[in-house]
Amino acid sequence: MTFQATAWRRFNRHRLDLEVSHTMASFVVDVASDVGYSSILLGIVVSLLLMLIMRKRTGSKRLNLPPGPINIPWPLNYLTGLVRLFKNPLEIIRELHNQYGDIVYICDGDYRYAFLASYELVKDLLIKRADVTSGREELWELKAVAKCKGGIIFSSGQEWVDHRRLGLASIRNFGKGKKSLQHCIDVEARILVDAIAESIGIPFNPEVVLSKAVSNIICSITFGHRFEYSDPKFTEMTHRIKSYASQDPGILTNLPAFFMNKRRRNLLEVKKFLVEEIQEHEKNFDPNDIRDAIDRYLLEVQRAQKSGEKTEFGMEKAWTLIFDLFLGGTETSSASLLWAFVFLVGNPEIQEKVCSEIDDVVGHSRTPEYEDRTSMPYTEATIMEALRFRPIAPSGVPHRCTADMEVRGYVIPKDTNIGANILYIHNDPKLWGDPEVFRPERFLSEDGKEIVKPEAYFPFGVGRRVCIGEQLSKMEIFLFLTNILQRFKVSFPPGAVPDYSIGHRFTTLAPKPYEIIFEER
Repeated sequence: MTFQATAWRRFNRHRLDLEVSHTMASFVVDVASDVGYSSILLGIVVSLLLMLIMRKRTGSKRLNLPPGPINIPWPLNYLTGLVRLFKNPLEIIRELHNQYGDIVYICDGDYRYAFLASYELVKDLLIKRADVTSGREELWELKAVAKCKGGIIFSSGQEWVDHRRLGLASIRNFGKGKKSLQHCIDVEARILVDAIAESIGIPFNPEVVLSKAVSNIICSITFGHRFEYSDPKFTEMTHRIKSYASQDPGILTNLPAFFMNKRRRNLLEVKKFLVEEIQEHEKNFDPNDIRDAIDRYLLEVQRAQKSGEKTEFGMEKAWTLIFDLFLGGTETSSASLLWAFVFLVGNPEIQEKVCSEIDDVVGHSRTPEYEDRTSMPYTEATIMEALRFRPIAPSGVPHRCTADMEVRGYVIPKDTNIGANILYIHNDPKLWGDPEVFRPERFLSEDGKEIVKPEAYFPFGVGRRVCIGEQLSKMEIFLFLTNILQRFKVSFPPGAVPDYSIGHRFTTLAPKPYEIIFEER
């Protein structure tokens, strides 16, 4: 009897549960019909947002993160990424700094960023604490699509140290015993001037010839030879590198590796071009005649193989080092020159002062030399002002902290990417007074005879990750600009006005395409 009673009670309880479940289901359906399914969907979305807000508040309180927008977890970050495709990311970061202050923390899916908008913070984190902030996140797209390994820009640890050392040696020791780097730039500058002379008096977009001139310097360093501007293979490569560097990848970098878009096709074609050059060098390699960066890399690989020592160098990584040299040394200098011409044409009185200084110091019987810059402070200040107004790498390439860090009472978690907002700092009215005005005098002493460099001026980055091509870029910009202005006066076509707005943005900055007229002086 006891067993039967227990079984009967369980049966009744189960039946009651089914009846309650059926009643509740009917109630939900009735409510949905009355309220409307769209309203319920809206309620679900609102509930999710409230959960995210609570997560943001509790997470920030628990970790004491720096201020910033609400954390967007995966996969919702892809939806916000789609929205950001239609807005300038630099403008988004600027607005966040205006709202949250000098340090902004962003959690976007699995990616964490801290953007710094004061030089005090930059100096503290990226210079004084460089031991913790000199890491670098690998780009998944480069690794998955192009099998990119090693290099300088996106590597860390000993691999980065070794490749950076070799890259610096390739630039600093270029042409020793043969021809100097300055000689190489001088020769290219004369070829550039002759190319411009073919369009005298005609509205002309200088972008292509400037890109080829700058690229040829990297070609000389890495390949041991330059290309003719008319070479179709060279034209294609410079175009693809520029297109890859200037494109804002956004969420597209997270697409599966098999998905091919224009950006990825450009990347693979550039890799193919570089690998072919490396293979050609392997055929003709002579360890007693090191001609360029590729030969230097081959020598390091062979030396390690013969000695049996462990090395971070490998032939599968060689193209990545060359790619980094092109990526960091082509787009930056050519874009800087494009900005310089926009500012000089838009400010003819400044152009006249630069030309007068060239005439006084160099004259017309010889071409400018890099050593002349010490006697040409106004020209040097004009170049510095162009790099201040429009720094080519607006936030550099983000550093990555390798341990938790405390700053201003906040905690920046390990593996957070740290970006110095160079564009914001270079245009901060508190530092520069009238940052929207192109005024080279801000970099000159009161008597105009010496250069004054403010601490908050750092267009090539800071810390251990500072651009290895800084000196090369400065030499290129000075020599190309002075060689051109020694011979030509530059102006806009009738009716054209200067446009200082940004054309492409994100990784690098460049002006919108424009035409100018070169005339013999």
